[in-house]
Formats: sequence, structure tokens, C-alpha cells
Amino acid sequence: MAQTQWLLHTAGVSHHFEQTRAAGRQWNEQHPGLGLERREGNLADWNWRQSAGVMQDSRSVWGGYAGAALMKEWRAPGAASVGLGLGAFAFYRSVSWSGRRALVPALLPTLSLGLLDDRLGVNLMLVPPMGADGDSRPALVYLQMTYRMQ
Repeated sequence: MAQTQWLLHTAGVSHHFEQTRAAGRQWNEQHPGLGLERREGNLADWNWRQSAGVMQDSRSVWGGYAGAALMKEWRAPGAASVGLGLGAFAFYRSVSWSGRRALVPALLPTLSLGLLDDRLGVNLMLVPPMGADGDSRPALVYLQMTYRMQ
């Protein structure tokens, strides 16, 4: 039976695997933001997830994101869940330290963990390196907090 859940995305954190090559600059690893996620399908098996929101990126510039992911979900006895899948995302984000922004598409492996019957959770994404020269960004892991609204 198909079900729908709505989740709120809140702040996230990241870990960059290399420091920036831009002199005097450091990657922002605290990402305030707000977004919405819709999960639809057999939530105890396969489900589609669509999300959109705004957040501060790795250069401390505000931007947006939207995407969809197909996730395989496993439920543990009790109230925990684990989801694994692949998402197609578009990020409107900074692509240089000068603040220039662009639409950046990405296919990202995604892991989600839910507690308290998915009332609280995290989305975890591995982001590959992007860009070139001084404007490049190394690979990073991004963890985003979620809260189910109903």
C-alpha cells in the first residue's frame, strides 16, 4: 500500500576530505538551511523521495537544492529504519570564492537513517570532487537532519 510522509530538513554538517587551495580560505562545514522532503511508496520497501530547500554551502553562500531519489528501505524491529539509494539533484550554489553561482547537477549515493518511526533521522550523501583549479571542491560527506511532520 502506497503511503506518503512529509519531512522537514534542517541544518546539516559536512566533512571535506581536503582543505581548499584558496589562500586564507576555509571550507564551511556548518550548513544552516530549511527544506521539505516528500516520501512516497511502500515505505517498508522501495520509495521515491523528492526534496527541495535552501542552505548555506561550503563557501558560506546561500543557495538552493532540489532532487529526487529512489530508495530501498529496511525496517528494524521497533522504530528504526535504514534506506539506501541513488538521487538526482540540482544545486544552485557558489562555484567560486567570488560568490559566482551556477546550477550544478549531481547523481549522489544516499543513505538515510530513521529513529522513532522516522520521526527523527539523517540523510547522508557522498559528494564527489567538483570543479577545477582554485575553484575546485574536494569530495565531502554531507549529513542533513530530518524531522517527520505527521
